[in-house]
Amino acid sequence: MDRKRLLGVCALALALFALVTVPSWAQGSGRANNTSKAPLGFLKQALNKAGATALDSTQESALASLISTFRSTNQPGAPNAAEKSARDNYATAILSGSGDPKAAADQLAGVLAARQQARLEAEAQLHIQALAILRSDQIAALQNSVGNQGVLRALSSLLGPGGRPGPGMMGRGGPMGARAPGNQQ
Repeated sequence: MDRKRLLGVCALALALFALVTVPSWAQGSGRANNTSKAPLGFLKQALNKAGATALDSTQESALASLISTFRSTNQPGAPNAAEKSARDNYATAILSGSGDPKAAADQLAGVLAARQQARLEAEAQLHIQALAILRSDQIAALQNSVGNQGVLRALSSLLGPGGRPGPGMMGRGGPMGARAPGNQQ
């Protein structure tokens, strides 16, 4: 009887431990969550460390509006017909073993490169517009403190964790896209 009771207590303790720790693991380190809740946080911190003047309320509002507009107009969507066709051709070439995987890979790479180029152009426009909102003394202090690449990282932080709000160049789930419910492997 004592052994059963001890086993029950251990099981209960383990369950309580899992209940307490799993939600904190799911939340992550907090850095990404903090960045997504306060997209200006990293830029403000960089300005502070550089000894630059802080963002004023007008700059904060303008940057917040810029971020909101960028996110709403650059949401990752479903693959277009050309991308879906290229992904299907790539999968068919690999799985059939008789197709030309190089040609299919070239086709898919071309489609993904075009999408990435459009994304990079949109990000460049966001960076240019954000720089126009900052004052020249703030930009100069950042450049002196972290260099040009650091300034670009600070501007990229406006996009959210990892510098991009979407799934990235390869789409959800890697080069073959998300697994559809009927497309499980």
